[in-house]
Order: sequence, then C-alpha cells, then structure tokens
Amino acid sequence: MAGAATDQSDDGTDEALAYVCRRLDYLRRLLTPGQVGGGDPPELRALTTAVTAARRPGHGELRDLLQELHRVVQAAGDPLGVWQASAGRGFHLPGIPGIPGGSPFEALYLCPMGSCAGRHPDQSTVFPLTCAITGRELERTIL
Repeated sequence: MAGAATDQSDDGTDEALAYVCRRLDYLRRLLTPGQVGGGDPPELRALTTAVTAARRPGHGELRDLLQELHRVVQAAGDPLGVWQASAGRGFHLPGIPGIPGGSPFEALYLCPMGSCAGRHPDQSTVFPLTCAITGRELERTIL
C-alpha cells in the first residue's frame, strides 16, 4: 500500500541487532577464518561503528547495515544469516508457545542504547551481562 505507515519495531531489526551482540565472537570467527588481529570485516565494523557513534543511525540505515552483514554471513556459510537466526528459526527445542524461552516471569536484559531486543540470561554465562558492541552493562527487567 502506497503511503501506509509501517511499525518499524516489528520488522526484526532490534532482534537482528540483539543476535549480532550475542554472537559477535562467532561472527568475527566466521567472517575472518584464520585471521589473527587485523580487526573486524568491513560489514561488521560498519555496523558496530554506527551503533557506537555519537550520532545514532536511523532505523533504515541500521536495517541496511544489518542486511549487508546478513548477506556476507550467508556467503560465509551460515544459511540463517542474521535475520533468520534472530527470528528464532535456529536449531533448538521450542519452548511454550507465546512465551520467550518457555518460562513466564523471566528476566530480560535490555540494550543500554535501546537499539536491540536485548537477551535472556540463559543466552550468556558471564554476569553482569554487557553489550558486546558498546561494552555497557545491560539493563535488567522482568517479563
């Protein structure tokens, strides 16, 4: 529909950014196999630089950066990329339908920049939970 408003919070961008934050080390290894030092691949560096910059990226810019990262992640051999993996289509056992992680009233740790969907404590083993991109501590809330 021409001119129809879209709810940008439902397009998966925040979940995809949360996935990148959770899996940053994996993405670095995937995109730069055998590389010691030398920094991040350009697509990952562009995204992390934009998220940590003083001028926060607009929603469209963030989505474009995630799309480019998704493309190179798939080209490197990860068929889920960042969009499908972040949508919960990975290879894991499902929880109770409609309840994230399968348990009610669980803690969720929110992005300190308000840029991504955050993460559940069962997705990390180090406390306090910190954002892999900014290094800032995540904000705890209860669902």
